[in-house]
Amino acid sequence: MVRPSLARIGAPGDGYATDRDPYWGSGFFIAPGWLLTCAHVVGKGGAAVCRGESAMSVTWLERTGAPGWAERTGTGGWVERTGTGTARLLAPRPEAARQERGPWSFPDLALVRVGGADDVPCLWLADREAGPRTPVGLYGWSVQTGELGIRHGDGELAGADARALLLTGSLPVGGLSGGPVLDLRHGSVIGVIKGRGTGDGVAVPVTALSELLDLRDGGRTVREVLRAHDLHHLRRLEDTSSSPFPAYPDWTSFQAELPGHAPSVTGIDAELRTRLHGHLAHLPPPAGAGEVVHLVEDVKEQVRGERLLSLVPHNVRTWREGAGLLSGLRTVQPGGGGTLVDLDAVLLYAAKAARRTAWEHADEVDPARLRAFTSWIAGQAAGHRHWAVGEAVRALLDGIDDHEGSSGTGEAEEHPASGPPAPPAARTDVLVKVGAPMYDDRYPWSVQLIHDGQDVTPVAADDRGVRADDLVRVLREPLARALSQSDHGEHLAAIEVFLPRRLFDLPVDEWQLLPEPPGGEGPVGDEDAEDEWVDERAMPLGMRRTVVVRDVRRNALAPSPEWRRRWNGVRTGPLAAETLHGRPAAEGHPPGARPGGRFAYYGALTGMADACVPVYCGPVGSGEGLAAMNDALRAGHPVVLWRRDRHDQEECGAFHRQAVDLLKAARQAGELRGPVRDLRIRLADPDTARAQGLCGKIAVLLDPPDRPPFGAEAMRPPPQAAPGG
Repeated sequence: MVRPSLARIGAPGDGYATDRDPYWGSGFFIAPGWLLTCAHVVGKGGAAVCRGESAMSVTWLERTGAPGWAERTGTGGWVERTGTGTARLLAPRPEAARQERGPWSFPDLALVRVGGADDVPCLWLADREAGPRTPVGLYGWSVQTGELGIRHGDGELAGADARALLLTGSLPVGGLSGGPVLDLRHGSVIGVIKGRGTGDGVAVPVTALSELLDLRDGGRTVREVLRAHDLHHLRRLEDTSSSPFPAYPDWTSFQAELPGHAPSVTGIDAELRTRLHGHLAHLPPPAGAGEVVHLVEDVKEQVRGERLLSLVPHNVRTWREGAGLLSGLRTVQPGGGGTLVDLDAVLLYAAKAARRTAWEHADEVDPARLRAFTSWIAGQAAGHRHWAVGEAVRALLDGIDDHEGSSGTGEAEEHPASGPPAPPAARTDVLVKVGAPMYDDRYPWSVQLIHDGQDVTPVAADDRGVRADDLVRVLREPLARALSQSDHGEHLAAIEVFLPRRLFDLPVDEWQLLPEPPGGEGPVGDEDAEDEWVDERAMPLGMRRTVVVRDVRRNALAPSPEWRRRWNGVRTGPLAAETLHGRPAAEGHPPGARPGGRFAYYGALTGMADACVPVYCGPVGSGEGLAAMNDALRAGHPVVLWRRDRHDQEECGAFHRQAVDLLKAARQAGELRGPVRDLRIRLADPDTARAQGLCGKIAVLLDPPDRPPFGAEAMRPPPQAAPGG
């Protein structure tokens, strides 16, 4: 089954002149004309090949007769075909991967377009992560024995995370890099062979393809390939007329015989999965992982009758992966077990995805294809064993029919009662925690998701820590991953950064999710200001979403009565402003102001009204600002505004006035998010700031008690796998 989809990659030519080392590695077809391999395999061809300017040779085998035909008739067998391959996407590119000596960095994946290979059978990509001890098969070409040929071996999955799979058993031999790792229970590709680690084989999970979505033109290319993959398998399933003895059985039929599709394991058979993926392939793609994950959680809640948030985040970026998260779903029962409800969940998931498309993206989908999808869902639900599930699916589909029936009039109409679903009540935001410095000035950190202000899910952490100057670099990737998990619908996740007080002036609101190029002229991906390609990751975080500071030390203790009382005050409002240092605002923040004695500011801060917000025209990480901030936190203040950049004394009057205007616009602490973001946008443009009399880099402490509830510690994220060879 695997052999006709495998390919060897090398320099243009016959592929056999080993004295010129033309053989680079393996690859495998995942869609008609599309080959998946490792970036380091393509990298052997040099920079021009990586850029797609020079071609590579791709060779695969084709059967000349039906399976068993050669043995029965003495004719037929395998013949070689060769095409020209062009690299379309690499992650990372050579210049980023080889900044240091050693193995090619993760994700180490490449997509290659191969001419003349549109009729090659393609492997089935897994739509979910595999668990430990999964039996696996490794396949690829190799010259390890001195003769170029196909090699394979069996093993099992020893461990996994979002970056790497660790394999035991038959370790990859030289040349297998870029070949597939198959889950032998389901017949699906779960990884791409990367090489050897220390005593283990290392592979890249196919779910890491999502990282290619963030490359320039990556989203369009990856989605094109995955859509072609799903439609290829649907055509293979439906095409029974090509030959009475097809050369290669379709993967759906093959998978149906494997143990992973037994009725005791899943209620979703291979044919249903293939048809579902074929329909989902025609829908507009989700906006991000959060769009899919929140829909999955809504379905789980409806089917199980209770909301059990995932303990490990999933970086899913396609509708098919969301369906995969529901495979094997069971009801929760004390002591384990539970009833298998994955078919119920998948049908509801499909209906919700179709409904969302009809209401929010109707102009992006072919109405005939959408009707075909809803008809297929209705047909599956009609014979479903659970009456309640069938009714719920029909209610969702009726809303789509109502919407289609009311469209096309050219007039704006109100949504009927069965209109689009209300936005989810629960919101997901991101918590970044930077702990107190250790003996060598290294700060431990963690990134978490907080669901509806209560439940916390870990994303990444490092207890060893990094120096303060390195925080922006090391937090960039886990923060981007967490935000992708959190954004959904119209909700943009807020970022709440727990900091030690000496780091309160850290410019987190100006951080960007794309790294700065060596010249420091702007983020990578922003080389040409006229380029139509726009990446929001190149924007300062505070211009697009809410970014606030919280106190890591105070949140490690049970909330004090003063903190709770003052939070109720600012939560109901109206907000008012007073100075943090207790002096009149006109006196500002004199240069070199020295802090008073211990508790010098506590009396004035304690005497403020509960809805009052202290404002300070200067940094608070040292000197008077730090001493006054310490007293503000002791007095229970949950909201403080300050200016974190150095400046002239004459600007303090203007800064206090804009702080007063900001608090008046918000009125309540819960409404500060919008005005703060708007002010940061206006301050970012010098002309606007000058015209409106604005100044400074504004920082905001917005620190409510019991968010998350005190004592609700998150589990630790899974450890990072060791890099492969």
